[in-house]
Amino acid sequence: MADRNAAGEGEDVTDALPSGPEVADITGAQVRRTLEKLSVEETREKTPATGLTEPSSVGTTTSRSTISVHSQFSTGKVQEPPNSLETAPVSTMASVHGQENLQSQTSLQSSKEGKQQMTTKGQTEPGSSTTHQDLYHMYNMNHPRRGLAIVINNKDFDKKTKQKVRTGTDIDADSLFKQLTNLDFDVQMNDNLSCEDMKSVLREAASADHSNADCVLVAILSHGEEKKVYGTDGMVDIADLAEYFNGVNCKSLIGKPKIFIIQACQGSKMMDGVDMPDAVGFYSADQDLLSMPPQTQTLPSEADFLYFYSSTPGYFAWRNQAKGSWSIQSLCAVLKEHGKSGMEIMQILTRVNRTVATQFESHTKDKKMDRKKQMPCIMSMLTKELYFTPKNL
Repeated sequence: MADRNAAGEGEDVTDALPSGPEVADITGAQVRRTLEKLSVEETREKTPATGLTEPSSVGTTTSRSTISVHSQFSTGKVQEPPNSLETAPVSTMASVHGQENLQSQTSLQSSKEGKQQMTTKGQTEPGSSTTHQDLYHMYNMNHPRRGLAIVINNKDFDKKTKQKVRTGTDIDADSLFKQLTNLDFDVQMNDNLSCEDMKSVLREAASADHSNADCVLVAILSHGEEKKVYGTDGMVDIADLAEYFNGVNCKSLIGKPKIFIIQACQGSKMMDGVDMPDAVGFYSADQDLLSMPPQTQTLPSEADFLYFYSSTPGYFAWRNQAKGSWSIQSLCAVLKEHGKSGMEIMQILTRVNRTVATQFESHTKDKKMDRKKQMPCIMSMLTKELYFTPKNL
């Protein structure tokens, strides 16, 4: 797979309609440390510390130092942009925010995990046995193949759509290729598909025999609106694309996970940040409400789908032209750290939510766009726990 990453100007844009805010610069030392974590490499070596200090406030860095950007295919030098709008026709700046980077965010319990692997329900320590009851609540991920992962990366659009080029999306596509391959998926990359081509690719994939596969994954990187994504020539309903894989149309995936990752705006609203007070959790002690399943069990045709949206319905999603989108790069960072660690998929995606929610914030001279946030959204119809157990290939 060729390296499609190109050194950009570090501008952030939204995967939204052209009437929305478009351009921003990403700032200083936080980005540098984030890139260290998000480096897509064959090894897990840590990038040496840069020795640069944290800027005193978001968006105030004056450095133009040269930083290293690592990809799975090459290593090059990219000059970090200044925090200015000289090349930006519209005033919207976004920056990594906070004192922690993605490495510390996704390695919150690394000191404990270094000595003892995290044990979750259904995932046992070496030397212990998994009970039949545990297996009943877990998807079977021991088929010969992990399954097919289809990545649709729409970057260029017909003039009639009035959609701008999604510069930076190739970085997301390459990062997904790396991490999904690492999870043992058979990854199929597709660039710049029309609405009909998107349907054709997914229809063909759904018609294949998935009997010896654990699951299927579809990632769509494009512009979008609520419940819709763009092909190169127009919009298509996400539900229409997912329908090919439901229990009626794809018998060999009945009872198996069908994962959809949608990197696209789901509206045109901007999300404000709020102060987070100290809080405590709660739980319910009602543990005797589960009933035994009937002897002959059926599943709803829409069961076992999992959707991960880059933004909450109605809101913008952010993408940096040089580093990729907030949500996809955060997802790849967490998958690299925990994809095969025994962490369940909802825990993985919750960590991604936390990373995007706490590590990124917009900053602009336009007060209407200042200090805006992004919140990914998980919609699950899964019926069991999902672990990406390593395969002995």
